[in-house]
Amino acid sequence: MDGARHEINSPPPPFDGEWTFRVGEFFQMQIVIDGKKVTTIEGEGDDANEAKARNVKMQGDIISFLVDDTDDGTGTYVVSGILGPDGTIRGTGLDPTSNPFEWTAAKTEPEAQARSQPESNENTDAVTDADAEASEASDSEDADDNTDLPPESLPGYPFGPYAISELPPQQTTIFHNATVWTSGPDGTIENGWVAIEGGKIVGVGSGTIDIGTRDDPVMIDLEGKHLTPGLLDAHSHTGISRGVNESGQAVTAEVRIQDVTDPDSINWYRQLAGGVTTVNNMHGSANPIGGQTQTNKVRWGAVHPDDMHMEGAKPGIKFALGENVKQSNWQSDRTRYPQSRMGVETLIRDRFTAAQEYAAASNPRRDIELDTLAEILAGDRLIHCHSYRQDEILMLCRVAEEFGFTIGTFQHGLEVYKVAEAVRENAIGASLFSDWWAYKVEVQDAIAQAGPLQSEAGVLTSYNSDSDELSRRMHVEAGKAYKYSNGRLSKEDALKFVTINPAIQLGVGDRIGSIEVGKDADLAVWSGEPLSSFSMCEATWIDGREYFSLARDAALREQNAAHRQRITQKILTKGAPKAKPKGDDSEEPNETDTEDNMTDDDPPRSLRERMLATARTQHYMNLYLRGINPADHQCGDCGATELLFGGNR
Repeated sequence: MDGARHEINSPPPPFDGEWTFRVGEFFQMQIVIDGKKVTTIEGEGDDANEAKARNVKMQGDIISFLVDDTDDGTGTYVVSGILGPDGTIRGTGLDPTSNPFEWTAAKTEPEAQARSQPESNENTDAVTDADAEASEASDSEDADDNTDLPPESLPGYPFGPYAISELPPQQTTIFHNATVWTSGPDGTIENGWVAIEGGKIVGVGSGTIDIGTRDDPVMIDLEGKHLTPGLLDAHSHTGISRGVNESGQAVTAEVRIQDVTDPDSINWYRQLAGGVTTVNNMHGSANPIGGQTQTNKVRWGAVHPDDMHMEGAKPGIKFALGENVKQSNWQSDRTRYPQSRMGVETLIRDRFTAAQEYAAASNPRRDIELDTLAEILAGDRLIHCHSYRQDEILMLCRVAEEFGFTIGTFQHGLEVYKVAEAVRENAIGASLFSDWWAYKVEVQDAIAQAGPLQSEAGVLTSYNSDSDELSRRMHVEAGKAYKYSNGRLSKEDALKFVTINPAIQLGVGDRIGSIEVGKDADLAVWSGEPLSSFSMCEATWIDGREYFSLARDAALREQNAAHRQRITQKILTKGAPKAKPKGDDSEEPNETDTEDNMTDDDPPRSLRERMLATARTQHYMNLYLRGINPADHQCGDCGATELLFGGNR
């Protein structure tokens, strides 16, 4: 009336009544719905088993609830459905093992027998809600306390999916009947065999296996398959915990990427699945002279970050040239020196001059930054320089010639092919993108043929990823080298772009990168020719340990599913909070009014409280991952930071 709704007698709730619940043709039970209370009845007479549903939610024609299997205690069912125009509820659900099922329900009692509606809907709803909460609380108290117990054993390291309980064993193993791509002097061996022991390669050959007397070696038949060295990624940012760039100043030679290694990153496991065994972890390209790099082996399941670091690897450092370091692609208010390519060259020359004077001094004051630069001049540390344009590449070559050191690699180096002779004389090599171009102005002259062209000109060339995603398909990058060489590169030489060539560039070519006796047993097994995008990595070995295989992966996926199902059931069976006794109108103090009184049951409400809670959670997790007990005394516990920063520690 007059645009206002006047409800005299509201229609009965659409779900109230008794329903016959069916799953397929072989299972049915009764469901009684009364307001927000849902009761399931399985069986008849004295054998009937009743259970009250929890977390009942109704909105319009949609209903959802949880049902605990009190009959055999297997877990909790998740049920949801929609009431159709024909009066039938149709829906889906998940059983305690996370298997889906479809169900239907039809009313079994006449509409006239539906409970009558009281005059005041508001009061009735209040009573119904209270009863429902009390019922859920009662059910929660009766639930099996075993759901709160931890599992008998956790999966291992890292604490998450694909965790392993122990490192794979180092066994004497012989791979035979394989096509062996050695990336070494032996080339490709048909019907070849490779023997490993104690983490090292102890034999390579074809035909008859001859490695002397060995006690019960594990024999792996690779008939129809291909065996290659483990692949290398010469430019990686995988597993770096919030520390890829220190952009506060132009020279940061004192910082180390190894200090933020995260062995728990799932991308390590994904790269194992692509045959990658070693990566060169580097800082970003924010500084002309950046931080120290770290060569890591992809040892999935490492307990400590240091366990990822390759022992005895040659130290490196990240340099950068171009748009990034002169900040032409940063915000316009940046004023950090240098602001031009001319300034970048001047800064690098200035710091090398300071390092020369520092190294020549008899008893200088210790300077960690200059220590690192002095190692470059002494040949003890390799430069890996982010670079694109030919003029900048030529500039750094001339600086290296002037100061008497050899550059490790020009990273990206998309115009190295234009000045290949200078790079060949002043650097170990260049590590490129295979076919990235035109994504910003200074890479417009990049071409897919650059790698094969400069390789033909004598530049030791590798391909890199600079990407967690691309690093999973480094074998396909090698295939691109063969494709764009127009037949001037052999398939064996193309594979070297991701095996022995990057190993030499990183200064570890005597340890990894090829299948030769005495080298580390880092291997990858392929279903087909390794340069093909249709080939799949079937197993990855590092230091003579099988860190990845299709069989292991299948078992770990089952483990993931089991733990996911366990955690889901733990959440579902937690139940509702206890209801207050009837007549108890007392109000509990709101402990969320102050940040220091925040509890798990009362989460922070304001934006500031939520930001502080998130920051503290991340801080404590970072402490835990670094092996520091978060409960130990730390800066700020005395209360000083409360005064200075308003509680933000």
